[in-house]
Amino acid sequence: MNRYLIWPVMSALLLMSACQQDFMDAKPDKALVVPTTIVDYQAILDNFNTMNTPGLNLIAGDEFVTTDQMYQALEQVERQTYLWADDLYEGGSSTDWESCYKAVFTANIVLEGAAKLAGEAPSTELDNLLGYAYFYRANAFYGLAQQFAPAYEPQNAHAQMGIPLKLSAQVTTTEPRATLQQTYQQILSDLEQSQKLITSESVWRNRPSRAAALALKARVYLAMGAYDLAEQNASASLAINGQLVDFNELDAKASLTFPDSPRQANKEVIFYGRMNFYLFFFTPYYQVDPVLYASYDSTDLRKQCYYDTLADGAVWYKGSYAGSFGFFSGLANDELYLIRAECRARQGDTAPALADLNTLLEKRYKKGTFKPVQASEPSQALRVIIAERRKELVARGIRWTDLRRLNREKEFETLIRRRIDGKNYVLAPGSLKYTFPIPENEISASGIQQNPR
Repeated sequence: MNRYLIWPVMSALLLMSACQQDFMDAKPDKALVVPTTIVDYQAILDNFNTMNTPGLNLIAGDEFVTTDQMYQALEQVERQTYLWADDLYEGGSSTDWESCYKAVFTANIVLEGAAKLAGEAPSTELDNLLGYAYFYRANAFYGLAQQFAPAYEPQNAHAQMGIPLKLSAQVTTTEPRATLQQTYQQILSDLEQSQKLITSESVWRNRPSRAAALALKARVYLAMGAYDLAEQNASASLAINGQLVDFNELDAKASLTFPDSPRQANKEVIFYGRMNFYLFFFTPYYQVDPVLYASYDSTDLRKQCYYDTLADGAVWYKGSYAGSFGFFSGLANDELYLIRAECRARQGDTAPALADLNTLLEKRYKKGTFKPVQASEPSQALRVIIAERRKELVARGIRWTDLRRLNREKEFETLIRRRIDGKNYVLAPGSLKYTFPIPENEISASGIQQNPR
């Protein structure tokens, strides 16, 4: 039976090893290791197991399903998330909340500590290090906003609740929830700093790059509906390295299609990131949504490169750009081509939009079978592009954000249905349950306002 390899036990630096219960105010025991050099601070950031992004939104979305039997075997928080329960954690904590704020704390440690090395370390190395830290903090804030804050609407963002923005390593203060507008402004501000400071590329793609900062800005602007800015940043990132993998050159019969090393990641990968691990992500606990699987043409190589079929006929996903290390949530060029295509279509530029889409799809179909997509008007092109986003960007944590933003458009509304133990469950477009509740232990400790559910 093909399945994911057992994920390795996550290592942890001593600096990050002793945390209090409340991760918003968590403080590792600095007496264990005191970083004093750029090498020390870089080692903290290179421990990318502390930089994972949220994963529960993949369980809540419409890419994977489970059976009655496997549902009962899941962890409680996974069962509650799968059926969009009012209380997901039942008094417990949230791995997604805690891991992201741990990443924020790590970035703040580096930003505050490494900045004191000015004049004592090579300026280029120091600038790159600070740029990496700004990127990681922005990435963590963005991940939190996709789960614990509502979808961005420009006309309401100033009045809606965002997330607490922890901008220092101080542990004696409690941050209130910023507005949604302030949250996104901080994310973009951090990315601007990252883009300016990073000047050199690393062979290790878990280290951010200027292209990665631009790519994440494109993703953020798309979520905000700022299509002109999303297009600009996608184009700038692609100009640095716009390579695509030709799926004709892959071994579609391999148990795992893509390499799992941050150094040897496939050439599309701009930034190597992963989402948090959950039992649900192992076969046979989940199956690929049959509607999604059926949407691929027989000559579409993604059907063989992304998926495999178990002995019982269940389809599982093997196409993660993280290989055996779980589900990829980083940044890659295929997403950028789709971002730019969508933005161009939304701005009425049909021909350039289709050019981007066809550039991507030509690398996905069996040689000699691909027929370029044609459309007579932007709305027609947009429908195809949105459909291809779902087929291309599987299991990356992107679909949840797409559901949230696209459900505001009548044409793209999606009703998600579940049936477990003979009962039907529905997640309607625009439901409050598209925003996750903040764990009660954090509400009790900080007094911040809970999300309506």
